[in-house]
Amino acid sequence: MTVISKVSTLVTTQWLRKQIGSSNTATRALRILDTSFVRDKQVDTYTMAYLEGHIPQALFFDLHKCVESTPSIPRNLPDPSCFTSYVRKLGIWPDTHVVAYDRFGPASAYRTWWLFRLYGHTNISVLDGGYRKWVADGYDTTKEEPEVEPSMFIPQLDRFLVRTFDDMAENLRTCREQVVDARGATDRAVVDTESGGGKIPGSRHVSFEELFNEDGTMKTEEQLKSMFDDAGLNLQRPLVATCNTGMTACGVAAAAHILGRDIPVYYGSWTEWRQRAREEHTYSGCTEQQDVLKNGLGL
Repeated sequence: MTVISKVSTLVTTQWLRKQIGSSNTATRALRILDTSFVRDKQVDTYTMAYLEGHIPQALFFDLHKCVESTPSIPRNLPDPSCFTSYVRKLGIWPDTHVVAYDRFGPASAYRTWWLFRLYGHTNISVLDGGYRKWVADGYDTTKEEPEVEPSMFIPQLDRFLVRTFDDMAENLRTCREQVVDARGATDRAVVDTESGGGKIPGSRHVSFEELFNEDGTMKTEEQLKSMFDDAGLNLQRPLVATCNTGMTACGVAAAAHILGRDIPVYYGSWTEWRQRAREEHTYSGCTEQQDVLKNGLGL
């Protein structure tokens, strides 16, 4: 985890409206991505969502594209070569400011934010409140799909931003990184162990759902900081975010980014962990060690 100088993690609907102006012509400087997503790959969200109306200048970004799902990692990382070709077709250059939004909830926009940063494009923000806030604010939508010229996007994988199963297993031994679970502590996916629920040993909880206000915008920095503090997490020490399948963990990573910290995501998350963890992975002293460190003892 590092202290970061950054492009704003979030942009407001007012800011985006000003950037768009009165034109539906997309420019190299700004690329708006409609990331509307559902889990079922058979659902055509391009047709049933994007083409039914979207923010002017927005192109559709398909999170399922280039991804080969497995039983243990249903939200796998996209193939780098395929992802590169896809991003080039979207006309995204190194200096292009990408703004991601969703209409069904914020998770896919934050996953997109994390993916682009993972592949080296840090010039990306999430539209605070998404499509719902845009419409609620009375701004225009369109069915027109803009045309863009292909770019020369070159991916540069930032290994710091991702963790694997082996990394997490090693972390049980070293307790180097605090584990923050984006699922609430009382979520069924955590407490219902008879149905495959559970959590990685030593995890603390910062619920993705509780990061947001009723209008879908992110809570204030002070509120976010309190959530990490209340979970017993020290933002001055390394953290890694996890969840169920690697989606909502990206939102917690974004919250930490707003607070000035870059943290990685365990992309396999609980779905992979519960299938691969062995008996020796079921206990950790990390929770106790975090308590000591949080209280300023043994430092």
